[in-house]
Amino acid sequence: MIRVAKVKPDSIATELDIRPGTLLLRINDHELRDGLDLLFYQAEDHVELEVETPGGGRLVYDIAKEPDEPLGLVPEPDKVRRCTNACPFCFVKGNPKARTLRPALYVKDDDYRLSFLFGHYVTLTNLREPDWERIFEQRLSPLYVSVHATDPDARLSMLKNPRSADIGEHLDRLWAGGVAVHAQIVLCPEVNDGAVLERTISDLYARGDAIASLSVVPVGLTAHNRDRGVRPLTAAECVETLRRIDVVRDTARSERGFGWCYAADELFLQAGLEPPGREYFDNLELESNGVGAISFLRDSVREGLEGLPRLDGTRIVLITGTSMAPSLTRLADEIADACGAEITACAVPNTLYGPMVTTAGLLPGADHLTALRRFADRDVALISRNALNEDDLFLDDMSLDDLRAALPRLEIWPSDNVIDVLNRE
Repeated sequence: MIRVAKVKPDSIATELDIRPGTLLLRINDHELRDGLDLLFYQAEDHVELEVETPGGGRLVYDIAKEPDEPLGLVPEPDKVRRCTNACPFCFVKGNPKARTLRPALYVKDDDYRLSFLFGHYVTLTNLREPDWERIFEQRLSPLYVSVHATDPDARLSMLKNPRSADIGEHLDRLWAGGVAVHAQIVLCPEVNDGAVLERTISDLYARGDAIASLSVVPVGLTAHNRDRGVRPLTAAECVETLRRIDVVRDTARSERGFGWCYAADELFLQAGLEPPGREYFDNLELESNGVGAISFLRDSVREGLEGLPRLDGTRIVLITGTSMAPSLTRLADEIADACGAEITACAVPNTLYGPMVTTAGLLPGADHLTALRRFADRDVALISRNALNEDDLFLDDMSLDDLRAALPRLEIWPSDNVIDVLNRE
């Protein structure tokens, strides 16, 4: 059973007077285990919903509706399925050891439900037989899988979990059940690069439509997990990896009509190269994992330049991480030429995770405050919306309101792509 957190206005649930706190027990005799069951079973055109009211009474609603019309019930968050691996490069293990951040940041997520719903990458090592059956029954496709290596020994050395060696069997079982996979490799030098990488790419490509895409991401380390036996890639190793990726991309374009294998932005940046344009990524939505995020940002900014209002005399500072600084500096010049504002891009080192973490989305509030004190006389500051959660809190629990209160003269606005905020009325 699942508990209702909210009821959407003007919905079927509102008409039925279903209240927050109600327990949802069954739909059409299917027991509801979590929010995914609710999504799946409410999609019928006839729904028999059994509930327990906050007062303890049992009711059954007989509902006729349009197919796929939601009931308007928002359940409480599900308990997250935890990771059972011990990867040395695990980013959760890269959090400060004293647990100074909010508890959710220390949760090692390896939940196939979140993979289907939100594109989270999972390893498949914690699936039980009922999980496999549910994946096939509800056709949870595609899933996003951290493969890392198809060589059993190499994958076992990375995940430290005996079940990790069965990745080939797991991928084949998913496809036999009609579930495709977007695969990922977190590339660790001297672990799954070189010949191991060649084998992984070859094995995954040979599976045809079972593997919808492959993303290659350089390992990311923090000041808190850099002593766990893995080192960052060198620039030369990144260049060599890009060469290997280009080889399979050429083959895929010739045989399948699209690139299939994609290098993360950070792989280009660590190689000292500018990430490619949006066309490189074949319109696949992989940017939440750092694959194409810079390209999509750059292209969306340039597409919106002509529509910018005149902002002559406005002084704007753009806060970014150190990896994005060169690209954002070039974009700042183009935006300034288009709207007449004075725009400065400010690269901010990360004091929470250390200098190896270079993305704006992982900058804590304290680092924003330190950086913006130098620009307190400017008119507007734009920060990455990815640095905030849904409650407008930074990773260190500083709120956006706290940041604004500390710099009252400065207008501070979260932004997805700079253009969205500058175009606001």
